[in-house]
Amino acid sequence: MIRSAGALSGTLRRAAFILLALVMLLCGGVTATGAFAATSRAAQQGTLDLRAADLARRGVLALDGEWEFYPGQLLSPECLHASEPPKPAGYLDLPTAWNTFAQQRIDGRGVATLRLQVLPPAQAQDLRLRVFDVHAAYRLWLDGRLIAARGTPGERPENEVADPAIDLPLIHSSGAPFELVLEISNHVYRDGGVTSSLLLGSDADIRLLQSRNWGVALFFVGSLLMMGCYHLFFYFFGRRSVAPLCFGLYCLLWAGNFAASNASDWVLRLLVPGLPIDWLNRFDSACFFLSVPVGYCFFRALFPGEFSPRAQQLSSALGAVFTVLALFAPLPTLHSAIPLYYFISLALIGYCVQRLAVARQRAREGASFILAGFAVLGLIATNDMLYDLQLIRSVYLIPVGMFFFIVAQGFALSLSFSRNFSAIERLSDELESRNRALEEEIAERVRLEREIVNVAENERRCLGHDLHDGLCQQLTAARLRCFAMEGTPAGSEQAKTDLAALSGLLEESVNVAYDLARGLWPVEHEGQGTSALLQEYCQRMAASHGVAIVVRETRACQICGNDDLIQLCRIAQEAVSNAVKHSRATRIEVSLDCASSFGTVSLRVRDDGIGREAASAVASPGGLGMRIMAHRARAIGGELQVVDVAGGGTEVRCKMPCQHCAQQRLPTQ
Repeated sequence: MIRSAGALSGTLRRAAFILLALVMLLCGGVTATGAFAATSRAAQQGTLDLRAADLARRGVLALDGEWEFYPGQLLSPECLHASEPPKPAGYLDLPTAWNTFAQQRIDGRGVATLRLQVLPPAQAQDLRLRVFDVHAAYRLWLDGRLIAARGTPGERPENEVADPAIDLPLIHSSGAPFELVLEISNHVYRDGGVTSSLLLGSDADIRLLQSRNWGVALFFVGSLLMMGCYHLFFYFFGRRSVAPLCFGLYCLLWAGNFAASNASDWVLRLLVPGLPIDWLNRFDSACFFLSVPVGYCFFRALFPGEFSPRAQQLSSALGAVFTVLALFAPLPTLHSAIPLYYFISLALIGYCVQRLAVARQRAREGASFILAGFAVLGLIATNDMLYDLQLIRSVYLIPVGMFFFIVAQGFALSLSFSRNFSAIERLSDELESRNRALEEEIAERVRLEREIVNVAENERRCLGHDLHDGLCQQLTAARLRCFAMEGTPAGSEQAKTDLAALSGLLEESVNVAYDLARGLWPVEHEGQGTSALLQEYCQRMAASHGVAIVVRETRACQICGNDDLIQLCRIAQEAVSNAVKHSRATRIEVSLDCASSFGTVSLRVRDDGIGREAASAVASPGGLGMRIMAHRARAIGGELQVVDVAGGGTEVRCKMPCQHCAQQRLPTQ
């Protein structure tokens, strides 16, 4: 059973990892479909040639490549087409922040203008442009005509109204070249410019792409909200561990961060239109800052022996400080502080992965699943932070990482539930078995009590007969003898004869009384323990039935102080009586040992009779005597066995626990 359970556990673990990999590929594919649906045709020196592009076949095109770059200036199309137009500082390779411009050092906050000449396909068609992730306010011109604007660009911070969002302007292309001019101002964010590709395609393709992106975002937000609420309910109904509470809060915080950030195309604005970008920035930053200490609290609740409480205190303090900063600091200060928190988070991710590996080595429950899920989440979080810092070119994948981590946590929770349910079923089976045994024992006790009452009545009847026919007859004869002696002269021969007869009658009466007393309890052995009782009983049985009975004792105490030993002696008496009456034995050996086995008293009664099967013809097997012996053994916590001996005969064995011989281990013969 143990082997099969281990094999089943290994099979479930392999199946879980395969399923996790499939979920990862599926989620990654869904996200990648939305992120990389565009085909890139790089612009060169401010011109993008799309004349050979087949939009019907290729779908969406990214307007990436070299755009003319005019830093520090907000230039309208009229300014660019003046008699003496300004010269560009160079070409900026989009998508990127302008503070990465290689030809001169430029601050991320400021203003700039970008221009691109597009050579579209020759046929006339309606196209749509997707403008996204332009920090922080912009105006977009097409051949001198304003087609999109978000916020109000301004040369100075007080003149700017930041409102980064998604815009889908329509372009009526006649097949002739057209010019795009993009004015941008950024006095809020750390990086200025266009950090995501501008996409060009047919009206249907662009709308489909955006709908798909929002659908994927809503799916991930809904999954996070559902899992967060589930774990919160799980905690409030159980409250045995804070792990479900921490994980529920962790999911809700990431759901808030993702829904309010550009990683989800600000999907929260679909649900609550008109939310100011200032509030969204503060909300998503606060959720991110709080998620780090809450996630560490979750790990520490699961594996307290592996995760340091000092790291918990440090992460909680930093999370609180940065959350206050997110809620009350100016937005430029907030965005400048985010890189520092990124580096703190990366260090904590490495520490958590190392401690989860230790937990897995120590075979903690669910550690393998949690490690696999968090390793993927940590890699994806690293990708997103480096991408946000403009150190790499990628896409935001944090919802995929969180979904993967949730699935891993689900497998760990399922494993815990499965083991708990198995333990409950096992305990239920054991309880049912014990209840059944208890019911049988109660029924047996009721039968024994009824039979014991009958036996007690029979014993009283027999005792009454013995007293009436024995002692009472003797005493009556003695009294009559005394009446007869009343007229006999004192000192005569007749008086002497009568006194001798009276003395004999009295002696016989005393002997009868002694015999009756020994049958109930041998008073002469009071204070000598139960051993003398067993010895005396065996001597009388041997003398009265002519059977050789040998008694051997090996005791740890000089005088036994265990009150339960009397029950063991009664079992021995019953066994000797059965052997004498039914087995036709010629030799009986009685062994009582409490020194050989530590903390246990062992009784063995062995005869050389005809055995149990043959004796059943004389007395029915499993009669009252056997049941009383079994009842006495259970009453003292012992175990009774009756077995046939090789070569003939029967052996009765009984063992019972004894604390006295466990405390005094001094063997005496």
